[in-house]
Amino acid sequence: MKRSIPNFLILAILLVTEIQAQSPLFPNSVVSNDIDFIVETDPDVFMELSFIGLDDKEMPDSQSDVLFDKDTFIFEASFSTGELIEIWCHSSFGTQELAEEYAEKLGPRLGKLPSIHRENLDHVVIHNGNATAFAEEQANFFVLYSENMDDRISTNDLEETVFHESVHASYQLMYVATPEWLNAQLMDVTFVTEYAQNFPEREDMAESALFAYTFITHPGRLSEDVENWLMENIPNRIEFFRGIYQSTTSTLDSEADEIDFNVFPNPTSNKVSVIVNATDGDEFIKVVNTSGDLVKQIKMVHGLNTIELGELSNGVYFIYLSESEQVRIIKI
Repeated sequence: MKRSIPNFLILAILLVTEIQAQSPLFPNSVVSNDIDFIVETDPDVFMELSFIGLDDKEMPDSQSDVLFDKDTFIFEASFSTGELIEIWCHSSFGTQELAEEYAEKLGPRLGKLPSIHRENLDHVVIHNGNATAFAEEQANFFVLYSENMDDRISTNDLEETVFHESVHASYQLMYVATPEWLNAQLMDVTFVTEYAQNFPEREDMAESALFAYTFITHPGRLSEDVENWLMENIPNRIEFFRGIYQSTTSTLDSEADEIDFNVFPNPTSNKVSVIVNATDGDEFIKVVNTSGDLVKQIKMVHGLNTIELGELSNGVYFIYLSESEQVRIIKI
């Protein structure tokens, strides 16, 4: 067929045709790279912090076997989206003022999270000390340490740490054993980080989520090399998270086009389903090969669209909407 593709797709074709399935991109998602996934200017729905009082609380600590803390400092963070999250600061902070200092450092980081993270988060524990953050999935909370918080603020990594741990604490338990997630892991060719690869059941979801969320809601924030690596190597995980974050990011300004779509299964042997969230006039779904040739085109409708691809040769293809600069990669 005659070539008929927009300019934005040409560069993607040139880049992706040179990319092969690779080893993980980084050792881990947060501290082993210089990517600023979440930036200071991102919308922040944190409103205020209120001191509730002192109470006795369970405060799990990776550095101590003592579980219960007496006279824990209890704060409540409120958000313009309606959530209320308690922040429990260990009594070893000594004073309300020092405990509140660290609760205040956490507030805006919670405010930058996608709403699904806050909606399913019960509380956050902050210890006075230095250790690595961790989460308790079944109880829907995570644990931070004051000195580690300061270290990660100095490297612009606290936002990403909070994001990672809140995936564990908010929705991982709901999705980690579902066919959708397990199939995405199975069909993708590698893991985004070595940490995810080493602990696929525990860490892959949280590690992948940070890359996928940034890719989906802030296109262009990641480098072209990273974005194209994600599309080539973990496209099914990307589509999994697209289903989570496109319906739960109303508090964050997405830089993506208003019209959006999902493609599955990927890879496929004969046909793909294209779910279109909206339409705008007479539009088409187009399939282009890596040479830039238009090999398939159908009239687009809102909702489910099915494209027969059984007659095409095995390889990589690009699917895009005629009135959108969004593109998906499909393998046959």
